[in-house]
Amino acid sequence: MRHASSLFLLPLFVLAGCGSSNGGGGNTDFRCPEDIAPAENSAFCEAVALDANCDIVTSAQRHQVCGVPLPKPMNELERSANVEKYAGSGPPDRSCFEPAGYPAAPGTPSMVTMTGVAEIFSHGCASTNLTIEVWTVKRTGGADDGDLGTLIGSPVTTPSDCTAESLATDEEDCGTRYECNYTYPGVPTETELVIRTDGDMWAPLYEYNIFIRNESVQGGMWTHNVRALAQDDYGVISQVALGAPITAGHGALAGEVHDCGDVRLVNAIVDVNVSKAVTTYFTNDEDHPLPELQARATSTLGLYSSMDIEAGPVSVGAVGLVNGTVTTVGFFQARIFPDAVTSVTFRGLPPFLLQK
Repeated sequence: MRHASSLFLLPLFVLAGCGSSNGGGGNTDFRCPEDIAPAENSAFCEAVALDANCDIVTSAQRHQVCGVPLPKPMNELERSANVEKYAGSGPPDRSCFEPAGYPAAPGTPSMVTMTGVAEIFSHGCASTNLTIEVWTVKRTGGADDGDLGTLIGSPVTTPSDCTAESLATDEEDCGTRYECNYTYPGVPTETELVIRTDGDMWAPLYEYNIFIRNESVQGGMWTHNVRALAQDDYGVISQVALGAPITAGHGALAGEVHDCGDVRLVNAIVDVNVSKAVTTYFTNDEDHPLPELQARATSTLGLYSSMDIEAGPVSVGAVGLVNGTVTTVGFFQARIFPDAVTSVTFRGLPPFLLQK
């Protein structure tokens, strides 16, 4: 079975366009930014200090998380209970967004070995010849915010044949799919990181929100599966979603919404603080999720995607409806790279965000 968190790369469809500066719909009573209220549990935004971009805000977007405009969700936020991965019961865990529950500041870094599998997003029979790089993240507050900082160690490339050292699974198009094992030494804990993967057969992909807590390390090892995106899939996505390629030099953003307990969230709304062509959500089919044309919030898989975004800094926010109140469930500052996919999965409030 394909890893569900990566299946945002299945064909996408146009669900929503970017907004207009006048609020849209002829609503002359709407004023930006005066009529955009901060979502509950967004006091941490004082460390970010971003304003909403009124050029893209619509009259439906009456709420914000750190300057990311968002509409009010239609249904109450729920945990995803009936999925194979990242499932949970009970009310959503929002504790890390409440001041009393903010995550502890980053501790003292130590060097560990990162190990795992190079998972294939969609098409491909073996994740061979995939180059993996781990970088620190620049946090300047300027035009280069979120860019790659310092390369950690040396790049690691999966072998040209990994049939003997891989995760082998049945795949209809391949017979057997081989997802190569990898080992990357000398990775710091307690440090904000981004993982970059690419190769001759693979499109560039940047995975943000990577942070290794010291207590999560076992015997000097930290397990994390990196991702491989076939070059062909990058073009197929945009053709289905937009009817045309993503604008040259632009990119895409995708990921999942999880709560503070790392459980997928249902009925969350996601958006970005910059112009985009489309935002999409998906069906509940964990094995083969498909775009849901009428969806306006996350399904049990928590999947979202925004496409055709200009390269540069991007903020992405997420809210949910809790007892009728629009409440923060995610915020992150990443970066869109030319002709690449940026991956951001929310897992509560990142501890490094509070250090700004």
